[in-house]
Amino acid sequence: MNKWSSAFACTLALCAVCASAQENFPNRPIRLLVGFPPGGSTDVSARVLAQRLGASLGQAVVVENRAGAGGHVATLAVAGAPPDGYTLLWANSSQVVLPVVFKQDANFDPLRDLTPLTAATKVDSLLVVPATSGITTFKQFVSMLQDNSKNKAYGTQGAGTPGHIMNAWVASRAGATNTVAVHYKGATNSEADFLSGQITYRFDTVTTLKRLGNKLNCLASLTEKRLPDAPDCPTFAEVGMPLDIDWTLWNSVQAPGRIPKPLLDRLYGSVSRILEDAEFAKDLAKFGITPMTGYTPEKTRSLQVQQIREWGDAVKRMGITGSE
Repeated sequence: MNKWSSAFACTLALCAVCASAQENFPNRPIRLLVGFPPGGSTDVSARVLAQRLGASLGQAVVVENRAGAGGHVATLAVAGAPPDGYTLLWANSSQVVLPVVFKQDANFDPLRDLTPLTAATKVDSLLVVPATSGITTFKQFVSMLQDNSKNKAYGTQGAGTPGHIMNAWVASRAGATNTVAVHYKGATNSEADFLSGQITYRFDTVTTLKRLGNKLNCLASLTEKRLPDAPDCPTFAEVGMPLDIDWTLWNSVQAPGRIPKPLLDRLYGSVSRILEDAEFAKDLAKFGITPMTGYTPEKTRSLQVQQIREWGDAVKRMGITGSE
């Protein structure tokens, strides 16, 4: 056998091994990486999905929290993992949108280095203050922002994250000056400082509002209509600050780039069936989270590209660089 025949035989053997591995998938536990600490809406929704996905695939799906850099630590871990279906990312939209918007890492491009399975869930955001602040209306909040004698520190999940952009957006629209961003590894990490009043305001999710209840005052929601879980909280349009961008935060399942299509199809099929299940929707509703259905990998990529454009325009207008 000459060297070309030998190389061809080796290639065929490798292809056979790969095909066999895909046919037997999965034969060991799957890791689902979350880029934020336990307890937040991203983590909660990942765990609800993982339990059902494990049952569907016949193997455990283990949620692994890799907090740091606004979710970027977990994102890079998945992007660099073998594309064998055993390492997946439960990504919020910021992890697959903002790295492009801010050009955060010259060696990473989510459009190249990750493959979306499906957009899976969404959660709505609310402007909240500690109940102990005494602020109960949006008008009072704006007055506080415009008073340079007041503490105007706001908490975020990290520089260049949605919380950072949303807080900067409301401050800009309110004509505030001297606001101070305090960046944390995740929303749950800032909670003690927030409830004690060291952090004056922040954007949070319905998930947190339901959990903390009367410890928070909701001043406005980033939604077109009032939310069933917060019926007394007006929309930004109702308080005189109409939205000029869609601030919906969505989670998706992402695989490493170059994942073989048979594996992609297998995983997408399993996840999409879960998203369409009524009991799954009920479990998510307990946390103020809504499933997204009908998002093929192609449609999910289109949503990602659309938000890259919209959020990119917004941060350019506000002069946010993502490194403040």
